[in-house]
Amino acid sequence: MFSRFRTRPTARTAAAGIVAFAAFGVAGCSDTAGEEEGTTVEDIQEADDESLEGEAAATPYEGAYDGTFYDDVNTYVGQEVTVSAEIDSIVSPQAFIIAGTADTTVDPMLVVGATEVTGLTEGAVVEVTGTVHEAFDLPQVEEDTGVDFQDDLFNDYDAEPYITATSVEVVEDGGGDAATDVETATDSPTSTPTAS
Repeated sequence: MFSRFRTRPTARTAAAGIVAFAAFGVAGCSDTAGEEEGTTVEDIQEADDESLEGEAAATPYEGAYDGTFYDDVNTYVGQEVTVSAEIDSIVSPQAFIIAGTADTTVDPMLVVGATEVTGLTEGAVVEVTGTVHEAFDLPQVEEDTGVDFQDDLFNDYDAEPYITATSVEVVEDGGGDAATDVETATDSPTSTPTAS
């Protein structure tokens, strides 16, 4: 009798455990469609995608002055970029025009600086580092740079995007020869350029 008594509570305990386990199992497999609270995998993926897009937009441009840059110029407004291009013309000692690469039809772009840039010639290939601006406004540029530009030379560039150069490096002079670097100082608008 003693052993029979022991068997019954074990059987009852085992049966109760199975029922409880089955209840948890069914609850764990229940339908989860309904209002969710918290973060989903999709939310995390979207946040990662947005973060990567933000990093790409924040990354400054470095490359040729071509359709890729020109088509997205407004995304670079206020950012420092580095573009390589050929000098189309020299407007003044502190300003010149860059042209797109031979395989593009981008409009020429004005480059201005606070200091006189010497050693530049038409046809020279330069690497310009500077800040992109949305629309050229001569009085504002004169105030920003501290330079009194000859107004009539800049009429064609009014309201056009432009770059304020902080550095200009001559990669190849107009004759096809490598040339020296020309730097414009970034500390003050009255600094003079230094040759490297």
